[in-house]
Amino acid sequence: MIWTFISRFLQRSAVVRFLMIPLLFGVFALSVTGITILTHRKPVLDSISPAIAEPGEILVLQGRHFGDERGDKWLEIAGSRLSESAYIKWTDTTIMASIPPAVDDGLVYVVNQYGKSNPRIFANKNNIPVTARINYEIGLPEISSISSLVTETGAALTIIGKNFGITKGKSVVLFSWQIDQAIPVSPISRTSQSSIACSEHDFDYELWSDMELHVRVPDGAISGNMYVQTERGISNPVSVEILNVCGTKKYINRHAFVLTLEVDITGVSASDGNMLFLRVPLPEISATQRSVEVTASSPEPYMENYHGAILHQLENLKSGRNEKITHSYLLTNYGVTTSVNPALVKPFSDTKSPLYLMYTNADRIVPSDNGDIILKAASITGQEKNPYKKALLIYSWITGNIASGTAVNPDRPVIEALTSKSGDAYDKAILFSALTRAAGIPSLPVAGILVDAQQNSRTHWWAEFYLEGFGWVPVDPGLGGDEYFGSLDVYHIAFSRGWTEEKPMAPKSRIVYKPRSFAFQPIWEEAGGNIKGYTSFWAEPKVTGAY
Repeated sequence: MIWTFISRFLQRSAVVRFLMIPLLFGVFALSVTGITILTHRKPVLDSISPAIAEPGEILVLQGRHFGDERGDKWLEIAGSRLSESAYIKWTDTTIMASIPPAVDDGLVYVVNQYGKSNPRIFANKNNIPVTARINYEIGLPEISSISSLVTETGAALTIIGKNFGITKGKSVVLFSWQIDQAIPVSPISRTSQSSIACSEHDFDYELWSDMELHVRVPDGAISGNMYVQTERGISNPVSVEILNVCGTKKYINRHAFVLTLEVDITGVSASDGNMLFLRVPLPEISATQRSVEVTASSPEPYMENYHGAILHQLENLKSGRNEKITHSYLLTNYGVTTSVNPALVKPFSDTKSPLYLMYTNADRIVPSDNGDIILKAASITGQEKNPYKKALLIYSWITGNIASGTAVNPDRPVIEALTSKSGDAYDKAILFSALTRAAGIPSLPVAGILVDAQQNSRTHWWAEFYLEGFGWVPVDPGLGGDEYFGSLDVYHIAFSRGWTEEKPMAPKSRIVYKPRSFAFQPIWEEAGGNIKGYTSFWAEPKVTGAY
C-alpha cells in the first residue's frame, strides 16, 4: 500500500523525482563512508618491547590495524621517522625494527594513511642518567625472590631483589651449566665454567632495573643455582629446577683451540685524507663454545668488540705500503649430543616472543618468504604438526635430494640450489634454515670452520633449530647422515650464528661484502676519503694449537 502511494506520487511530481537523485546519492555516499570507517581504522599500539633499549637492539611492537605490508606506512620514535632499512618485519599485528643509532627518548607511534596510533613511551638506555648513590645503598646484588623455582628452557622469570643496577651494562644473570668434574681447575674458574649467562643473542634479557629483572632461562642451563652478577660482585644463590621434558642435551669432548686470523692489504693507491675500516670476525660465544679470548692483536684494534667483530681503523694509508692485521684467539669448545622424544615436543605457544619472531622471519641470506621455498616446505612436511618431526623431514629431504656440488659463483642465490638439486654446505645450511622458518620453526644458519684430525681447517656452514622448552638443536646437512641431526662434534667452530644487519660507519663509504665466508657479515671492509684502490686478502682462520 505504502509503496503504491510513493510510486504514484513520484510519477505525478517531476520536482520530487529531481530531488530524489541527490538524496539517494547522499545515502550512498554515507554508506560508503561508513563501510570505509569500519574497514579502515587507525593503528592501535598495545605494547612495545623492550621499552628501554640501546641503539641496534630489536624493537617489537604488538597491536592491531598496522596493515599486512609496510607500503607507505611508517614507525615514528621521538618525532623521527625510521628509515626503510630499519624494518625487519611488518604484519597487521606485529612490527619488528632495529633501533637507529641517534634515537632520542620520546613517544612511539605507528602511522598509516588513516592516522597515528596511540603512543607508547620509549627510552634510549644510553640517555638514562646514573645518579650518585648513597654509600649505605651500595652493596652486592641480592635476590629476594623469583617468580618460579621450577621452570624450563626459554621460560620467562621475574627476579626481585636489590642492587642490580639501574642499567644492565656488563651485568649478567647466571644459571648452572654442565661441568666436567674431572677437569682440575681453581674454585674461581670452576664457578665460571659451571655457569652460563642469559643470552642477548636469544633475547633472554627483557627488563633490567635496580630491583626487578625479567629474563628467560638460557639454552644450556640445568638445574642448580642461579645468580645475578654485577661489577660489584655476585649475588646470593637461588636454587632453580629446570625441566627439559622432551629430552636431554649433553656437552662432551671438551677441546681448547688456538686460532690465528690474518688480513693483508696490498696495492694501495691513495692520497692524504683517507680511512679504511676492517671488521675482523670474533668467534661466537654460546652454550657449546665458551671462554673466547683474544690473546694477541697486531696492530691494536680501534674497538675490541663492535657488533661481534674486532674493529680496525687504518688512517692515511700510503701508496705502495702494505698493511697486515693479525689476531690470535683462544676458545673452549664442546661437542653436543641431544636425545629428543618427539611425542613430548610441544607446539610453539609463545609465537610473539622476539626469538620466535626473529628466527622465523626472512632476512638477507635466508629467503624463507620466497614462494618456492614456502611451497617446498609445505610439500615436505605435509600434514605434520610436530616441530621436531617437521625439522627431521626437511633435513632428510635436503640430504637425500640435494647433491653435493661447489657453487661456481659465490653470489649465486641459494634458491638455485633448490631448482638445480645441487649445492655445497652453504646452500644446504641456508636451505634448511629457510625451509624450517617457512614451516614455522625458529632456525638459523651457522658459519665457521671445520677442523680435521691433522688440525687443518676449512670454511664450513651448518644450522640450528629451536624447540620450545628445550633449546637449540644442531644439524649439519652439509655432512649429512643421522649422526649430524641433533648432534655436533667438537671440531665445528662457529664465527656467526644467524645474520646480523649492520650499518656503515660513514654514509658515503665504499663497502666490501664477502659472500660464503666463515662469518655472516654485511660489512667486512669500509673505505672512505681519498682511497683510489687496494687489494685485500683474508686468510681462513687457522688452528695453531689444540689440547
